[in-house]
Amino acid sequence: MLKDVYEELRELLDRHPFDCPPAREIQEILRILFTPEEAAVALGLSFVPLGVQQIAERAGVVLQEAGEKLESMADKGVIFARRKEGAWGYALFSFVPLFENSYRKGVHNETLEKLTPLWRSYWKLLSKLSGTKEYKQTPFFRVIPIQKEIEYRAEVLNYEKVFEMIDVARVVGISNCACRSLQQNCQAPLETCMVFDSMCTYLVERGFARYLSKEEMKNKLKEFDQAGLVRMVNNTRDRLEIICHCCSCCCGSLRRLIESGCAGVIANSSLVSENNPDRCTGCGVCADQRCPVKAIEMNEERPVVKEEQCLGCGLCVTGCPNNARNMRPRAEITEPFANLSEWGMHALQARGGFEAFMEVMNPAFRPKQVK
Repeated sequence: MLKDVYEELRELLDRHPFDCPPAREIQEILRILFTPEEAAVALGLSFVPLGVQQIAERAGVVLQEAGEKLESMADKGVIFARRKEGAWGYALFSFVPLFENSYRKGVHNETLEKLTPLWRSYWKLLSKLSGTKEYKQTPFFRVIPIQKEIEYRAEVLNYEKVFEMIDVARVVGISNCACRSLQQNCQAPLETCMVFDSMCTYLVERGFARYLSKEEMKNKLKEFDQAGLVRMVNNTRDRLEIICHCCSCCCGSLRRLIESGCAGVIANSSLVSENNPDRCTGCGVCADQRCPVKAIEMNEERPVVKEEQCLGCGLCVTGCPNNARNMRPRAEITEPFANLSEWGMHALQARGGFEAFMEVMNPAFRPKQVK
């Protein structure tokens, strides 16, 4: 007997480096996001863009139907679309953009009312997995220290100089934070998710984001620093894919880190916070108000940093009323992955999913519904 098309789609998404664990919630989410006909066409997709003809052949559907369903899915934000050399290509997302794109437009409708409790429940399941060895080996997000405090330091690594990395991007844009839209636990700014290059173009063209000038983006960075948000980027050295500005009350990644109690869910920056005892008055602002992960404790009216737990975000530095905090290089630095491909291969190998992923990437791949 052929499997349900939605379960086969979930299994296909599970082959991505961001796995998609089985649960009732994700089944229901997929049923809301994809019509049965769209799901059948989606089974012909890969994780890199393919042309309509090839997708139709892989999915076992006629060309016109494939083209119509692909455009419908791209407009809904459930698959990626890119125009290159005059031809459209389409690719599967991992489950993460499926979640994010549900909230990027800021439109609260009946569909979102159904999705919200399901996503909340599914993220709780994922939080329980965060302490496993596989997740700790391959964090996707890495903290970047605030630019104001690192720009004068010669020892700061090139891939942490976020202003310079913005300068080399082709296009930049911004959209709503899905986590803050989902949880609604605070009054922090909502439009804080920064996107780059091909993903930026796709999101803007489909109405999920808007373009910024690079100067506007840099000004936004300063604004979000002042708001006390943790800056996180993709854990690679080559280029920016995304910059998130996160709060511990809403962010899925920070909540998973805090709830699992395991270091390594998010990669720390190359810097760590330290105290200047000559200036410190023991006010406790750094520990009680600024540190998002409670990595600073007060001991006899003096702040003590738990270095392994410290994200290296620098928020305690900018929030100190007495300029009594600094950032210094860590004794040991884990270098980010060279690029997303290296990160993905490492994640797949850590959980034993390399062969299943490569099967989907094979042009001759056919879903079980077609075989």
